[in-house]
Amino acid sequence: MSFADERQAIEARLAANFDALPVKYENQRFEMPPSGGFAAVKIRPGGGRQVSTGSRPLHRYIGDIVIDVFMPENMGTASPRTYADAIEAIFRRAQFSAGNSGTITCKTPAITDVDAADGWFQMSVTIPYQRDRIF
Repeated sequence: MSFADERQAIEARLAANFDALPVKYENQRFEMPPSGGFAAVKIRPGGGRQVSTGSRPLHRYIGDIVIDVFMPENMGTASPRTYADAIEAIFRRAQFSAGNSGTITCKTPAITDVDAADGWFQMSVTIPYQRDRIF
């Protein structure tokens, strides 16, 4: 259950610390806001490997948390950058867990302007992380 607990820990951290915009979580029903903006969360697991031996070996998983900030286009980048700064502060160098997730350690976030499409300007905040779990 550690991958499910990983998702729960990441989503719970965001929900507890960010209420500035409605948040769309992966594969969950979401009513698009009529105006304003919203954020969308994606958890992108990467590789995994065993990093110690013995009767209770440590396993390390890496990945990226990607939080896209969507704002109506043609309104500039000040607002999405302000939201990106808030998201960065929530995850930068943070350590947390939930259930059997193991310890999730976030690294330095980066932002990317994705540009506008379908009336929305998109800016992505990418947070690399590692998750350590003893089995």
